[in-house]
Amino acid sequence: MSRGSEKIGCGSVLGVLVLIAVVPKPVWITLGILVAVAALVVFVSWAVNENDKRLVAKRERERAEEAARVAAAKREREEKARKRKQQRIKTLGKDNTARLESALAAVKQVGASEAARAGWLGDIDFAADIRGITDKFRQAHALREVVDKLSALDKPNQDDRKILAEARTTVAELERAGCERVELIEGCATQARLIDKSLQEERDDARTAEQRAELHAKLTAMLYGIEAAPDTTPTDSAADAVMARVQAYLEIKNQIQQARDS
Repeated sequence: MSRGSEKIGCGSVLGVLVLIAVVPKPVWITLGILVAVAALVVFVSWAVNENDKRLVAKRERERAEEAARVAAAKREREEKARKRKQQRIKTLGKDNTARLESALAAVKQVGASEAARAGWLGDIDFAADIRGITDKFRQAHALREVVDKLSALDKPNQDDRKILAEARTTVAELERAGCERVELIEGCATQARLIDKSLQEERDDARTAEQRAELHAKLTAMLYGIEAAPDTTPTDSAADAVMARVQAYLEIKNQIQQARDS
């Protein structure tokens, strides 16, 4: 290091020492406290920001996990429903499966109706009906499968035709009985909806009657107040005076016009 650099360094150190000696000790203490407070504020702010970031990240993870659970549960329900429908189609046939699902939907509608909750429909346990429908459709489908196989054989004989006719008749009877039960359950759902509509209309009518009574009472009070109040119509109305002057002007003008015409 050169001699000039050494002089500059010594001068800087000397300047710092002089500054320390000149500035009073309480000032240095105050400055130290301010620096410490500033550092503490910066640290606390950083810690709060970091904690907020962790909380936000945690909430985002929880929302993502919840969304994943909901999606997984939905996929599981859909998969179960798909397998259940496939099994029904296998044992009942496509058309009968659609009829059974229509009956199940009607049962759900009945259970969710206000009529059922209010007790207007009594016992709404359709389990026995659903079992009966399912059994009839299952038997009909099983018979139809055998009928189709026997019908596909070559050279049918008299016995084939006889038993096939009996089987087809039985299939038709079974499906007719099942369909009638489905239609009956659907009719229950329709009647439940009608009762719900009637109950809602009754509430609406009662609300309208209540509003009508309130408005009648309000109008009656207003009319009584107007009739009982003193007449505030001025005896020397400016409007009446102006209209009288207008009428007089028109009469004079009319007289002048008649005089000119004569």
